[in-house]
Amino acid sequence: MSETIAGRLFRRIHHLRCRERDLAAAIAGLPRQSASLKARLEKAKATRAEAGEQIKTRQVSHRAKESAIKASTAQIRKLSEQRDGASSQNDFDALEREIAHAKAQIASNEDEILLLLDEIDAWTAKLPDLDAAITKAEGESTNFDREQPQRTKDLQESLDEVRKELAERDREVPPEHQSAYKRVVSGRGPDALSHLDGTSCASCGTEQTASDVSRVRRLAFATCTECGCILYLTEKDEKELD
Repeated sequence: MSETIAGRLFRRIHHLRCRERDLAAAIAGLPRQSASLKARLEKAKATRAEAGEQIKTRQVSHRAKESAIKASTAQIRKLSEQRDGASSQNDFDALEREIAHAKAQIASNEDEILLLLDEIDAWTAKLPDLDAAITKAEGESTNFDREQPQRTKDLQESLDEVRKELAERDREVPPEHQSAYKRVVSGRGPDALSHLDGTSCASCGTEQTASDVSRVRRLAFATCTECGCILYLTEKDEKELD
């Protein structure tokens, strides 16, 4: 194989290695996506349950205050009868104070009931959206889990195809560059290759020597003087040279 062909080869190898990395990451990420969707569903359910508890707590308080009002009303009736039959002014005044206190308690409980009713209404108004969030999260989680086996199969087939071609391209690397290629790729994967950006390595930004730039533009084998990346021309830059 000529060095000119080798220059194009590394561009294709870089594409394949980036594709291989992305596909492998996508496959590895599927279980995490599934777990994330399930966690979102559980959070939606917990939020809905919390809203239900908030309503229930206020309803319990509401009933308790209504019972307290009934008790205070009964107490006022009893105290009023005692006051009306009081034998002294002191007893009359004492009963009046008790009645006034009971009336104040009723007024306080009535105010608190109004506040509780407003809060119950506010929490109740949130329920449709919270229920809708659960339905949406359930649908997304269920659909993802249903589609995951096929998605995994498709991604794996694509990955196998990429790896098959990559193995073929790796064997096409000229013998005189195989050692350097394997050394840099084994440790850095896709990051072992980079296109030339003007006269600089696109990976590290280091400007290359005129000699190396010339080699890259001839589509010959060249490496970055700083980071060691195997350099190549983009397809656009190659066409412009033509």
